[in-house]
Amino acid sequence: MRKETVLRICLLMLAAILCMPADAAMRKRKIKPRRDADSMMVTVPNAEMPISRKMSTSAYPVQITVVGRAVQVQSDRGQLLPIYNQNGILYLTARLNKGTNWLGGLPRGRYFINNRPITIN
Repeated sequence: MRKETVLRICLLMLAAILCMPADAAMRKRKIKPRRDADSMMVTVPNAEMPISRKMSTSAYPVQITVVGRAVQVQSDRGQLLPIYNQNGILYLTARLNKGTNWLGGLPRGRYFINNRPITIN
């Protein structure tokens, strides 16, 4: 009697394992549709102007002057000033205080501040 009970339990466990849905590793993965070579367009960024994205500007007018490797920004109010790299990607958001602000530590290159190109040598 004891052997039969153990055998029945083993058979029930085997049936449960076989009927159990597959886990995530065994599921059939979704295949993304392939694109034709004609539909794959590559855009090369232009070094002169940023990629056509809408760049945000400061909320209030500012005066920007480059002095050596630092940027001097005159602001009438405290605000945030977004700075974009030459590809039009947001590089830094600077917090400005009322009055004269100095932005130092920018690597050499071309930046866009308030949609105006700035070059750091």
